[in-house]
Amino acid sequence: MGSRRRTDRNRLAELFDRHAEDVWNHAYRLTGSWELAEDLTAQAFQAAGRRTAEAALLGDQTLPWLLALTTRLTRPAPPHDGDRAVLRVLAALAGLALPDREAAELCLLGELPPVQAAQALGTTEDHVRSVADRARARLRQAEEER
Repeated sequence: MGSRRRTDRNRLAELFDRHAEDVWNHAYRLTGSWELAEDLTAQAFQAAGRRTAEAALLGDQTLPWLLALTTRLTRPAPPHDGDRAVLRVLAALAGLALPDREAAELCLLGELPPVQAAQALGTTEDHVRSVADRARARLRQAEEER
């Protein structure tokens, strides 16, 4: 049992070393706050730590999986004093249904290609492309109204 825990800790450390910066950047884009991004990143790696065996099987899909995991974590409302550009994007996406918002956040904020976002979310690439297009239209409309 101790050997398994050591292996899991080693896997988690490797995940963290390889992907912490990308996860933090995504968390920042989701929150608009450095402090909240730190908290969300820690939560994401805590959750990943409970699923290291699953992560080990993902290969090239590990980062999309981590970003999807980060996206799906419950996060507090963005602060009123966060990055204004990020907060405008989050406000524009807030009206989307949760699965659509997750897909939009992964593509537009997490900068994942639609195929990787679809795999990470367990949906089709066509659905993700459609959602991303609608989200971009919302963002354009929000910018025009500004």
